[in-house]
Amino acid sequence: MAAIYQRARPARFDEVVGQDHVTSLLVAAVKRGAIGHAYLFSGPRGVGKTSCARLLAMAVNCEAALEERPCGACPSCLEVRSGSHPDVMELDAASNNSVDDVRELREQVRLAPLRGGRRVWVLDEAHMLSRAAANALLKTLEEPPAGLLFVLATTEPEKLPPTVLSRCQHFRFRRLGDTEIRGKLERLLVAEELEAEPSALDLLARSADGAMRDAESMLERLIASGEQLTLGATEAALGLPPKERLTRLASALVAGDLDALLRGAAELYADGFAPRTLAEQVARTLRDALVEQVRGIEPDALVGSRVDEMALVRALDALDEAQERFVRRGDLYALEVTLIRASAAMLDRGVEALARTQEREAEAHAQVAHAEALPQVAHPEAPPQVARAAAPAEVTAEAPQSPFEPNARPARPSEMRGQGPPPSPATSARPSAKKPSWHALLSRAGPQLKAFLLPAEASIDEDHLEVHYDSRHAFHFSQLQRRESEFYDLLEDAGAGHLSVRVRGPGGRLERGSAGRAATGVSTDAAATGTGPVTDSAAPAGASEPKKA
Repeated sequence: MAAIYQRARPARFDEVVGQDHVTSLLVAAVKRGAIGHAYLFSGPRGVGKTSCARLLAMAVNCEAALEERPCGACPSCLEVRSGSHPDVMELDAASNNSVDDVRELREQVRLAPLRGGRRVWVLDEAHMLSRAAANALLKTLEEPPAGLLFVLATTEPEKLPPTVLSRCQHFRFRRLGDTEIRGKLERLLVAEELEAEPSALDLLARSADGAMRDAESMLERLIASGEQLTLGATEAALGLPPKERLTRLASALVAGDLDALLRGAAELYADGFAPRTLAEQVARTLRDALVEQVRGIEPDALVGSRVDEMALVRALDALDEAQERFVRRGDLYALEVTLIRASAAMLDRGVEALARTQEREAEAHAQVAHAEALPQVAHPEAPPQVARAAAPAEVTAEAPQSPFEPNARPARPSEMRGQGPPPSPATSARPSAKKPSWHALLSRAGPQLKAFLLPAEASIDEDHLEVHYDSRHAFHFSQLQRRESEFYDLLEDAGAGHLSVRVRGPGGRLERGSAGRAATGVSTDAAATGTGPVTDSAAPAGASEPKKA
């Protein structure tokens, strides 16, 4: 018994689905008797290119009147449909693409039609012709013998030489819509006397990706049992996870519930579903939710209420970028990282945006610190007392001159600077340690701790770290409370253990003082202001040299 897609081939032009822009022109040409000598049908697979080529071959050899061609019922039409018509030849260009094959074809096309109609040559997968073979076919395409018709079908017309394209009437077939595919599937089920759930047909039409032949092949596999077509059976046959489980997984991602998100992903992975398939289906679920919101449709069980559309866009972008990860590895870890990144992108600005912001803040702090570390130079219009304090000539004049030593080493810049006045207390009290950035802390955190810190808003000043969680991130704040000691260990590892810490979140807060920092500050201030003991090594170099002299 022939396959269902073979039995379902159209017998008339009006039975072709979704290609009215092509069939209307062909029907008009047949009625007027204005059929050309060469046609090129291009488009995606399974959209009706070969079927229309056969219908055109039936039309030029049909025994009915011009207005009724092709009738699909006369002996000539039936022979073309069965592939037994002596004047209609179908050639697979993928396996007959050499120059010798084309030469043999050129010898055969010189033969006159056996039935008195027109000889038709259908070259399928015409883009597989070699360049030499295509050039050998040019003269025959341009000036074919009387009563000869060429029909070239291809999915990649751009691979054909322009000289071939210019000799053909080019018709572009389009990808079919889900509604068009579903309509024909319903008619096929009626012919088979079977029933199907609407959701199952919707899934079949969406999975066919615009190809009618793919949809018909999947339908034949599903109705082999002769039972009603259900959504569950369709999902199982296509290897897709159940819709309700996908909905729960997407809902956990939208709500930022990492516990439910990771648990649901692990369960689906354990049931044998591929990580890449799961990521694609979650993305499609979010896409459907976004389309419903844009079109003003009431939200379904996925979100329960409207969600920020840009948040859904960020999540879709994160899931799309992670598809390359599954090329390198397709395990549970890759799936978990992908879902965590999508959740972070949806609840906040995403990992990449946050990292860029933190990098800009770190660069700004570094520029400020560099500017403060530069030596202060007196302005020409400064008051006299400031100019005298900043002029090195006066200080040098007051210091005793040492006798000239030919073999003595040159004075170092630090020793020369030491001859000047002692630094001011404000300059000495400035801390020399580099202030850590929030981005540096996140880069040192482990995967779980980093996921709980990403949604927070943080600011770091000289000796204090302020972290804030808003009401949307209650789950993240509660998880950070459970990992308080791990968070403080992270600060120590990043060189931020001297900071006092305050973490505020929904329903509570964490605080830690900075006793160690305060002790350090006292000793630093004492050395700067001169209130503490000053050793000889701390004295200016210029003050010790006169004593040696």
